[in-house]
Amino acid sequence: MIQLWRRGLQAAARPALDRVRGFLYNLIVKKALYLSTLLALPLCCAAALAAQQPVADGPSYLLLSHDPAFLKEVSQFSVPVYTKGRARLVKLTVPAAQVPPAIRAKLRATAPGEIYSAPAPEPKDKAADPEVLALVSKVNSARLMGYAEAITMTGKRGAAQLDLSAASGNRLAMDYIAGAFKDMGYAVERQCYKDRKADKECNIVARRKAGQPGAKTILVIGHMDSVGHENAGADDNASGSAGLLEMAKILSGYRSDHDLVFVAANGEENGITGGYACVKRLKASGELSRVAWAINMDMIAWNRDGIIEIETNREFSAHADWVGARAAVYTKLKPYIAMPAWGSDHVPFLEAGIPTYLSIEHWEDHNPCYHKACDKLETLSWDYAADIVRLNLAVIAGKAGLVPLKP
Repeated sequence: MIQLWRRGLQAAARPALDRVRGFLYNLIVKKALYLSTLLALPLCCAAALAAQQPVADGPSYLLLSHDPAFLKEVSQFSVPVYTKGRARLVKLTVPAAQVPPAIRAKLRATAPGEIYSAPAPEPKDKAADPEVLALVSKVNSARLMGYAEAITMTGKRGAAQLDLSAASGNRLAMDYIAGAFKDMGYAVERQCYKDRKADKECNIVARRKAGQPGAKTILVIGHMDSVGHENAGADDNASGSAGLLEMAKILSGYRSDHDLVFVAANGEENGITGGYACVKRLKASGELSRVAWAINMDMIAWNRDGIIEIETNREFSAHADWVGARAAVYTKLKPYIAMPAWGSDHVPFLEAGIPTYLSIEHWEDHNPCYHKACDKLETLSWDYAADIVRLNLAVIAGKAGLVPLKP
């Protein structure tokens, strides 16, 4: 009787037990399937995204321009692999043949091991030469700013303006610089190398001979053109061409055992056309073989950290270290050495085998108005620019014998 009762009870409870088992199955098994689906979803998405992400392969390339528009264009075909100082390396995400020629022309295959950017070695001897101190003390930051203001306020200094008018800002800058050199007593040449639609594209070259046969030459260069904004380009590169005039002004009071050549180059923003034209002309005349040293000034007036970059190529690294030592002795600048060279008027001279360096503001903290209409005088530090001029004068004094014309 008891057994029959138990069987009846079990039979009555079975539907409820089945419902419990079904509930537990749904809760555990279906939940596990749901969770596994959630876990798998990111992996599927990641795989899909990876399939769409371009793969960078092949050699790395040094960017030969940091113009904001160019950086935007090149980012469509590459990814960055190294960024430090003035060096930016990328790898292509498409075959090189698919990169537009205008962009490909501003890429140079460069291995990461070729890049160098570090503080200059500390000089072993920090004793200053009183005669060099007397020379560099003549640098006047207010006069330097005045030169830069006159150049900046010529209007639009892009070389392309020479296609539009014979009274362009570029032409006015050429005229102003040529007149300033003449007033200092230099022999001035308008070194024209390209016919434009309305005018000629020219470098302004100022010379003073040493007065002795077989004298070597020290050449200082800085470009006077800009990217073309109205009354802008104060740092890039009215500052560097103003540095030329300030150096020429001070050295006009000295006799040198080297010929001195100052070049206000044109067309730097259009592929360093003026710098290459200058080297070509010097080579044709035989003068290039007498150039012992060359100095380039480009963007020397924006500063927040006191660092100057001294840029050259590996074969002249010892020369750059020596320049860095002069900075430590004769200025308040903190010198950094950067290699290899790119993107300014020192490049043609380096390619010709001339020991040359670029003096430029620290590129990791360079002017935020670079190649913009806001590159104006009021954003700049003329005491910092004056220190860069002092450095370059100290370099010339270390390479040449200088005697004051007046005691």
